[in-house]
This record gives sequence, structure tokens and C-alpha cells, in this order.
Amino acid sequence: MRFPSYLFRRIVSSGQFMPELDGLRAVAILPVVLFHATMSLYLKHQASGGVQVSALDGSQGDAVFRSALGWLVSHGFLGVQLFFLISGFVVTLPFARHHLLGARAPRLQAFYVKRLTRIEPPYVIALLLFALGVLAVAPENFRIADFASGLVYLRTALFGNEPWAFFISWSLEIEVQFYLLVPLLASVFAIRNAVVRRVVLITAIVIGALYAAEVRLASSEDAPLGGPLQHGKWLGTEIAFFLAGMLVADFWTMREEKFGTRTKSVAWDALWFLGIFAVLWSYRALELPAPLGAPTAMTALIGGLILLALGAFRGHFVRAALSNPIVTAIGGACYTIYLLHFLVISLAGRFIAPYAPSNFEAMIAFVALPFAAVVTALCLCAFPLIERPFMFGDWPRIALTALRTLSVRPLAALFAERARSQAELK
Repeated sequence: MRFPSYLFRRIVSSGQFMPELDGLRAVAILPVVLFHATMSLYLKHQASGGVQVSALDGSQGDAVFRSALGWLVSHGFLGVQLFFLISGFVVTLPFARHHLLGARAPRLQAFYVKRLTRIEPPYVIALLLFALGVLAVAPENFRIADFASGLVYLRTALFGNEPWAFFISWSLEIEVQFYLLVPLLASVFAIRNAVVRRVVLITAIVIGALYAAEVRLASSEDAPLGGPLQHGKWLGTEIAFFLAGMLVADFWTMREEKFGTRTKSVAWDALWFLGIFAVLWSYRALELPAPLGAPTAMTALIGGLILLALGAFRGHFVRAALSNPIVTAIGGACYTIYLLHFLVISLAGRFIAPYAPSNFEAMIAFVALPFAAVVTALCLCAFPLIERPFMFGDWPRIALTALRTLSVRPLAALFAERARSQAELK
């Protein structure tokens, strides 16, 4: 019997599977998992030795995160900002194709129904799992208001940065805010003149980036682990990243029209790595006691993320690497991994942390890295159950049939290799 590898493949409704896009998603999710694994193990290891320290409160324990390796790992949260760019690209691409290439106009009702049926079920499942985890491990920390507000994506709006188990929901709340504004924001593609359209987008990106930098520099939380660009409270501090994704959608769509989608260049490989350097340098510049200038740093950050996206699509070797089946499987399951990874880290890390090396660099190399890899693999195994069934556009009908007939047999269609791809790109 052959291994059912199809269970780990994303289902795409557009009929155009872009493996390099899933590869880019893997680039975004893996640093996030390593960052959270390292931080959790470090804090639990310190606590096991009787040292009460939080890497988030400005205590002396933060020093390890200011070392070269600690600084690099602790900036894994930049993967979330790459996710925002990818969302801006993916969600607005159909609107760009409609206005610029004459493709069929996206129906708003269908758009929001797909968002709801595709994204909401895995989110609710993860929220319930976190609630059960808190009740099982630390019932004194359970607060029904946290999970009730989280269910409707208002937890950050109501309680700010107060600690709670499902804290990763902050980014999903911002995503929902973006979805609500997509029809308005995507109207920029109705501007026929490419120069004017891109000037409008770039101007909006600059304004959003400068505001984000201003909020970042005004933060009372110490870098590198603090600051609102890591944990945004609303769309305003993150909108520049979504708009950058829309600019990539503009470039991509016009390139489709002129050259097709399969062009690639070694020059873009170099630009992809330049993008990584620019992203990291931008945060280093923002965190210096006397920053080189917020405009310069944010230009480097946004520009670097755009190069990462365009290089993934147009590079030769980078594109091939990102299209590797294992990489695309990880990227295709990034939503599941993002939803569940910290639950696994928190539950399993408590048993591993006491035995971790005291040396911070050794802990990362010999414990955190392998631990992050195992966590990623475990979450990937949950993808066929947590997320993939909801990628089929007809899953509500299948579920209703199973409920009406009181039989689980119809549900088998959600776990089979089906010839018809019905789910959306996101």
C-alpha cells in the first residue's frame, strides 16, 4: 500500500499550484517555531534551576538574546510579517487579475464564505485544544473571557497584551481586519495607469511603514523581544506589509500578461539573499541606541520582504529549493503549524527543558533546533485532520450529509484523493 502523500498537499481552487509560494510560507513559519521553542525552553530551564526570569520583562536574562545567535533566533517573529505580505499577495491577486487582465470578478459573498469556511474551523479547533490544555495543566490561568473574545477575534482589542495561552491569535486578528478591508484596498487595481497605481501603493506603504516605525521606536518594551512590530495591536501597525504583498501582486500580474509565469533568473537568487540581509539589518538599525533613521530602516525591511517574494517567484536556484516537496508540504501546512506549534512546545517543553544545557548556544544547537523540527513534524501530521478537510469547498454539504444520515461514511470524501480541487489558494 502506497503512502498517502496526497494528504499533505494543499488543495488549490484556482487550478494554479505555486509550489514556490508554499516554499515561501515554509520560510516564514520555521523561524517562528524555532523562536518560540528557544524562548520557551530557555525560560523553563531557568525556572527549573530556581531562577525566575522572563525574557520579555527586561530582566538580566534578556542578555542571552542580545548575543549574535540569540538576536538572530529571537527575530524569528519576522516570519509573521512575511506571512502578512503573503496574505496581501494571495488574497488580492484575484482582484488584480480581474482589473488588470480582465479575469472574472471575485464575488464578495463567495470570497467571505470561503474565508469563513476555510479559516474558521481550524481556528476554532485550535482554540478548543488550547482551552483544554490550560484546564489540564494550569486551570488557575483559565479565563473564559479570553477564549470567548478570542473566538470572535477581539481578544487583543479587549485585553491588550495581557498574557494568555493562545497569544499567537494576535496576528490572526489582524488578518481578519485586513480581510474586511480587502474590497476597498483592492480597488487600487482599478487604476489603469501602472505608474500611477504603483505610486499610490508605494506611497501608502511608506506612510504605513513610517507609522509602524514611530510606534516601534516609542515602545517601552526592550528589543529584541518586545515592541509592537512583533505583537501588533491592530492593522495600522502592520498594514505596510499587506500593502507590500499587494504591490507584489501587481508586479506578478503584469508579468503574467507580458512574459508568463515560468521565467526565472539567477540574478533574482542573489536579490533573494539580499532581501534576507535587508530584513535583518533593518531591525538592527531600529534597535541601536541612536538609530540610523526609521525611514531608512523601514525601507530596508519592506524592500527586503518584497525581494524575498519576488526572488521566490523569479529566482532559479531559490525557486527550485522552495519547490522541494518537503518544503512545500511544510509551507502548505503552515496554518496548522502556526495554530498548534506553541501548544506542543508548551506541553512537551516542560519535560525537556530541565535537561537542556546551561550554555545558551549549546541549548539552541542541540536541543531547540531538534525540538523545533520535531514540533513542526508533529503539527504537519495534524494537517490532514485539522486543516485539509476544510480546503474542500463542499465540506459543509458533506458534513451535513453525515449529520443527516447519522453516518461517518460521507466524511471519507474529506480524507480521500479527489480529482476535483475545490479549496481556495490561501
